[in-house]
Amino acid sequence: IALLIVVSFGTVFWLAFEQAGSSLTLFADKNTNRNIGSFNFPASWFQSVQPLSIILLAPVMAWLWRALAARRREPSTSLKMVVGLALVGAGFLFLVVAGGPADRGVLVSPFWLVAAYVLNSCGELCLSPVGLSYVTKVAPPRFASLMMGVWFLSIAAANYLGGFLASMMHEVPSLTRFFMIPVATSFGAAVVMLALVPLLKRLTSSVADA
Repeated sequence: IALLIVVSFGTVFWLAFEQAGSSLTLFADKNTNRNIGSFNFPASWFQSVQPLSIILLAPVMAWLWRALAARRREPSTSLKMVVGLALVGAGFLFLVVAGGPADRGVLVSPFWLVAAYVLNSCGELCLSPVGLSYVTKVAPPRFASLMMGVWFLSIAAANYLGGFLASMMHEVPSLTRFFMIPVATSFGAAVVMLALVPLLKRLTSSVADA
């Protein structure tokens, strides 16, 4: 039951996160100032921000969890996932702000996209590694492989739903309203999951560090 709850919230996270290759790339192409002097760099270059952020920030995040654990203040896995959902929602807030000028035809600074990608990457570091660890810890041994498959199936479902969301980009009246959708779903899921943290702890009370 705990795994199914966590996987459901993971799906909401990936729905927003996977906008990186669709609506965010379209925003980079159509609404972002990509000029460096006389050179206009491709919108696809923004795709390098997330992997670079992961490489640079993963050691920092690992150090943070270890430092908190040493002080016996490390949050539970489910609470880390709440933080991940909140961070991806916060990343899209930058695009809500940038969407205003973009709706008026202004090419906005690359800062807005870079900030969104970096925060989304921080969210991924809070949710993805600990989610995989959560599955291996909590799943009954004979169902461990099956539940790991369910975790990745949730990512596949999120990619499908994310594609559907991206297809609505030009149907929503404004970019600000469009980017409010992942903000609302991510923050909403974070609030609900935060309320469920005590339940998740009870359900996994027999599992160490869950």
